[in-house]
Amino acid sequence: MRKGKYLLLMLFTAQMAVAQQELKVTMPVENATVYLSGAQLFHSKSVSLPKGQTDVIVEGVSNNLDASSLQAGGVGNFTILDVQYRLYYPEPVGGTELPDAIQKKINKLNDSIMDLDYTTQAINNRKEVLNVQRNLLYNNKLLKPDNANDSLELIRNTIEYYNQKLSEIATEQLDLDKRIHALQKERSEMLVRLNELNNYWAQENAKRSNAPVPQVIISLITEAAGSATLDLNYLSYSAGWYATYDIKATDIGQPVRMTYKANVWQNSGIDWKDVLLTFSTGNPTIGNNPPQLTTWYLTYYNYYYNEKKAMDRTDDVELDMVTPSMAEDLYLGNASVGTGYANAGQAYDHTSQQQTLTNTEFEVKLKYSIPNDGKSHLVALQDKSLKADFNYLIVPKLDNDAFLIARITGWEDGGLMPGVANVYYKNSLVGKTSLNTLTLNDTLSVSMGRDKGIDVERKVLKEKSSDKLIGSDRRVERMYEITVRNSKAIGIEIVVMDQIPISNDQTIKVEVGEYGKGELDEYTGFITWRDKLGSKKTGTYKFGYTVTYPKDRPLQL
Repeated sequence: MRKGKYLLLMLFTAQMAVAQQELKVTMPVENATVYLSGAQLFHSKSVSLPKGQTDVIVEGVSNNLDASSLQAGGVGNFTILDVQYRLYYPEPVGGTELPDAIQKKINKLNDSIMDLDYTTQAINNRKEVLNVQRNLLYNNKLLKPDNANDSLELIRNTIEYYNQKLSEIATEQLDLDKRIHALQKERSEMLVRLNELNNYWAQENAKRSNAPVPQVIISLITEAAGSATLDLNYLSYSAGWYATYDIKATDIGQPVRMTYKANVWQNSGIDWKDVLLTFSTGNPTIGNNPPQLTTWYLTYYNYYYNEKKAMDRTDDVELDMVTPSMAEDLYLGNASVGTGYANAGQAYDHTSQQQTLTNTEFEVKLKYSIPNDGKSHLVALQDKSLKADFNYLIVPKLDNDAFLIARITGWEDGGLMPGVANVYYKNSLVGKTSLNTLTLNDTLSVSMGRDKGIDVERKVLKEKSSDKLIGSDRRVERMYEITVRNSKAIGIEIVVMDQIPISNDQTIKVEVGEYGKGELDEYTGFITWRDKLGSKKTGTYKFGYTVTYPKDRPLQL
């Protein structure tokens, strides 16, 4: 009976020993799927697993991961029991007693500093003796004025003695000062070294981080010891990417080249070294639950007017003038408006595009290293030649320059995201613009910059303009003339825009005058002329309006 108890106890102890097996590994990142916000990181590691149950402690993982997204797998004869995330707090490293070797160095330095102090004191004592000798020579004159019996030879010998002794004293004092300076410098260096040795543990502990270590524990069981490959992936929110573009046009009538670039950043707590990247237009941080309508009940509410708060809100409002870029946006209709050597390869030559059910993915077949610094790093995804039509946008009310506009088509199948574009014309950077690729329009309009080869003038025709008082009303009539001259050597297409005022007050009446072949939008008051101008040709566009309003009310026109 007693033997049976001992046998059961031994079996239980053996099972506990097997159950407590731990294997610590550092698992590098091999692949990363980067979303607009967040990244799915994929780790992999070949390991040797013992028989029985083992807790594989994985380090080298992100310190900002979603524990609910953890997934473990692999290849081998093992079964995964559980996957957990934790922060491991290591034991503080350090001590209070200095090592013997360090203490010996400290003692030796203290002795050397003491010897230097004694030597310095001896030198100072010698300097005092020299000062006394010099004062004796100054105060005890060997030649007395009232002694007329002193011979010339005695005077000469006395002067030579004074010169010799004072020179010897001055030279020795200078040498002593040099020695003191050298000793002080040596002593300062020893004190610095002594301070470093006294702070030995502080310096050593500074090299050892006691910060918590993120770990993933994979509990698994095997029937026999053997080799296996463990895989781990999870979602980290400390990463993402955003789109930027390079749009290059060589000349009017030629296709434009659009380079699609991803700006990837990450501060996940680990460096991504030699990682294969996939960029997804998805965003896992956005909720996926579809919205549901609820019943809308109408009811009355009591309205209270607080005059003071209303005035406070009014004070915060700023009335801004329309800028030229705003006028450009109105027209653009988007968010903003041979050496014998082969050409160098680009990253987009190694990128493939895939369309999933809900998103677009760009798989880059080159390995990248993205440091854990939170800075943007460029990865080129696509480079396309796109058809473009060119014309000039002219809004002389706001700006007398003509803006070359490229209207790009065939871009919508590229899975493009909104972003800022660098615009190049004839290999020169002309500025930046914003692309709204989420628009339903199949044409992207991009400003290629100003063209000084087109002269624009807008003026009031005074002979057809007037300002009259009729009874209790004031009647203001305005007529404008816009002149556009094409000074270029080729013909161009132009779009000229201006506007007439719109009234939302019954006391202000607006009558539309002539506007030639222009197109009037009655809701906005915008007038648009579309025309073609040959080389050295001039186009003229006139429009007018009349405004009638009470004469005692100020109105700015």
